[in-house]
Amino acid sequence: MLIFAKDIGQRDHHHELEDKLPELKQYMEYQRKLFPYTVVRAGLDLAYKETDDIMNFIDNDYQPPADSSRQEYPADVKQWYTNRFPWTSAFLKMEDMHFILVTLVKAMDSFRTHESASAYHWPVLYDSVHNIIQVYNSLIRDDPGNSRDIHLSNAVEVNFDDFINNYWFDLDFMVFSQADYPHARHQERKNSMEESIKEVMAEGMEPLTALEKLDNPLDEITLKLLRRDPVETRFLELKSSPETGNKFDEMEYVEDPQHGRLSFIDAEYLINCGHANVMLDSLSKG
Repeated sequence: MLIFAKDIGQRDHHHELEDKLPELKQYMEYQRKLFPYTVVRAGLDLAYKETDDIMNFIDNDYQPPADSSRQEYPADVKQWYTNRFPWTSAFLKMEDMHFILVTLVKAMDSFRTHESASAYHWPVLYDSVHNIIQVYNSLIRDDPGNSRDIHLSNAVEVNFDDFINNYWFDLDFMVFSQADYPHARHQERKNSMEESIKEVMAEGMEPLTALEKLDNPLDEITLKLLRRDPVETRFLELKSSPETGNKFDEMEYVEDPQHGRLSFIDAEYLINCGHANVMLDSLSKG
């Protein structure tokens, strides 16, 4: 199984504070209506189908293959790829993305191992999840009957920003780039990193060199991604380890200044509940 910041197979988590905090209870009730595994898997399946169709189109001399069910093909394939997968296309050719998609789908089907993604996988996952949520939310609003064919939730729209806040470890691939969503849970790390890079750049270093001089340096694969180094297939593979029980049972407890000792998962949900409420407030005022 592919490892995220939270267990994508768990749908019934009960927060120890939700019966005391009405807004948190509402937030957790929403979380229990989501099917996180399906969100990721359906996103990967859609991305694989789309890229596979386009690559077959290219291989067929830019003519629709006879056995294709796709009704429309882009006049400009490069532009289609950039628009459809903006973060992935910034770092990877479509062929490399296709390879990664195959690898990720296999990992989602493997329940005997834990698979850890690298910096090359997270942009692919990000774009794939974003696209399927866009499709699903549109169906929920305009054609709810057909939304059951995808079934990412129990009949509620999926908040993409909140999903990324909860299930991504970080957004290091976005350093010095701006997302279309707040992603507040990851913004502090990103801002801190960018400020440190600017301080090093003030000494006359180039941005990519400054990346390597951080006090808490990024891992080598992330640096390769951000430098746009030639892609090596070995870095597109996942890191596998035997499944030895629920990986999230081992997570530590943390001290919350207001609520005391909380499990790491509960502390994260509490933080992200706050971010979600802030976003909802700003939308209602806008």
